[in-house]
Amino acid sequence: MRTKVAVATAALLLALTACGSGDDEADPTAETSTPAAEETASQEAPTPPAPDLEGLPDVVAEVNGAEVTLEEFTQVYEGQLQQAFMQSQMSGEEVDQEALKQSTAEGLVDTELLLAEAAARDIAPTQEEIDAAAEEIAASSGLGSADELFTALEEQGLGREEAVAQIEEQTALEQLFADEAGEFTPSEEEARELYDSAAEQGGGEGELPAFEEVRPQIEAQLQQQHEGEAVEVLLEQLRGDADITYHL
Repeated sequence: MRTKVAVATAALLLALTACGSGDDEADPTAETSTPAAEETASQEAPTPPAPDLEGLPDVVAEVNGAEVTLEEFTQVYEGQLQQAFMQSQMSGEEVDQEALKQSTAEGLVDTELLLAEAAARDIAPTQEEIDAAAEEIAASSGLGSADELFTALEEQGLGREEAVAQIEEQTALEQLFADEAGEFTPSEEEARELYDSAAEQGGGEGELPAFEEVRPQIEAQLQQQHEGEAVEVLLEQLRGDADITYHL
């Protein structure tokens, strides 16, 4: 059975986070923590909640005959829970694990629907495109090459073959999104409207770079918004036509 892109993304991000933590050499000029200080910090640091997976079946959802297994769900849910906990520290609200489990399952079902749609459109990334995506992920993670990326992932328990398969699926989804969104060029009016909105929120244009300096970034954001809206419309259609069952 195909791995899910949501699993891929979570696994890659969590593994890369682990790769980036603890590899830095100790700073000889840094202050040394005393046992008392370390104990105080440990007591003050909030503890993330444990994943509440009790009672979940081996198959948490089914979509058009394909199964979302508990193993796949757990990999994604643990990452979602960690992110939700970090957000809860800023908002002051407790993590609603029941709602989070439902949204995680729905995300996995959406991913399955999108992957099936990509296959139906004969969208299949070439090896060159997969290699380029791996290099891009490596660069964004502060690594020198795709080989370094795969080595780091293997050290975290994610084999090269599985990582490549996950990158391939992620690339296929990106190509599907672009195909669904079609050609789109933001107008200057749309770009200026977004720029002015940002300026108002920031307290005035004087605090922002000139419009022409940030126009490429603004247009990229508008392109992303357009693509996201197109994909959401597609998902609504796919969900409506699908046979979906949740077992949460």
